[in-house]
Amino acid sequence: MKKDFNILIVEDELMIAEMTREMLLDLKYSVVGIAKDHDTAIDYLAKSEAIDLVILDINLGRTKTGIDIAEVIQSEYEIPFIYLTSYSDPKTIKKAAQTSPAAYLLKPFIKSDLYTTIEIIIARNQKSEGTIVFKDGDLTVKLKTREIYYIMSDNNYLEVYTLRKKYIVRNSLESFLEELNDSNFIRIHRSYAANMLKIEAVNGQYVLVGETKLPLSRTHKQEVMDLFMNR
Repeated sequence: MKKDFNILIVEDELMIAEMTREMLLDLKYSVVGIAKDHDTAIDYLAKSEAIDLVILDINLGRTKTGIDIAEVIQSEYEIPFIYLTSYSDPKTIKKAAQTSPAAYLLKPFIKSDLYTTIEIIIARNQKSEGTIVFKDGDLTVKLKTREIYYIMSDNNYLEVYTLRKKYIVRNSLESFLEELNDSNFIRIHRSYAANMLKIEAVNGQYVLVGETKLPLSRTHKQEVMDLFMNR
């Protein structure tokens, strides 16, 4: 597992960045790269499809902080991240906590601290993440269920939407939901199902998933409203 676990380091202090990289390599993790500032980190995130974890310094010594990067990760990439910081004051921690980090590491840290933190994150993700395998044209796709935002039925085909891509699957909506076997997915309309974790707002006519309005039928309205209010 560790050989395929790819980590991006975001740290503006060269000595700490190199020390962290050496620790990770000694522990047999893969290091995607080192970003020294906000823009470089965002560039890595945009261009790499194989980042499993970001180690992120809160204070990058510039206008844009690690918290700004964390907000982008949270909204666009859904990659777990660890805050690396020398700050332990309540104000900083409270602001950082709003971005839902996977963990914190206080400087200075040792290799065993880093290893334990990463392995807990890996174990947690393995336990919570389901996957589904399906055909998209001539491709066989294996997708984490949490990456799916919603599914739309179009006669004998489904359109499966993630944050960045749409897949075309030959299947019925009912069968696909059975294969997903994930309680977070719910029918909201005869032609639509949505991931409850991605629904941001609900009214009597539609649900809002990101910026997309999906129709909400009267048949499913009460169940969706109840789940949304009590999740």
